Amino acid sequence: MNKTLTLALGLGAGLLGGMLTRYIAPPAAHAQDQAVVSKEVRAQSFTLVDQFNHTAGTFDYEPLSGPRAIPENLFPGGRGVPDRVRPGRIVLRDSNGREIWSAGGNARIQPVTER
Repeated sequence: MNKTLTLALGLGAGLLGGMLTRYIAPPAAHAQDQAVVSKEVRAQSFTLVDQFNHTAGTFDYEPLSGPRAIPENLFPGGRGVPDRVRPGRIVLRDSNGREIWSAGGNARIQPVTER
């Protein structure tokens, strides 16, 4: 065969192969979009467990009972009225339910015997 025919057949086979792969071959894989990173985690409580799924401790919110009142001088009606439930406190408890730590609310000092 002469060189020109060999070159033309090679070029034609390359072009034909390239066009066929566009329609026959599976589509190219592309990288996935990044997962959205959450800026906030919301829960009513968190429970820490060990490898056997036994509770090691809990971290939760404990509301204080009873409504609080707006002072009379701030309310034009002349009397104190309840505006909402009192703010609560955050509590960390061990696996037996004993309070280890708390913040907020009406904090009281616990004797060492209660801990």
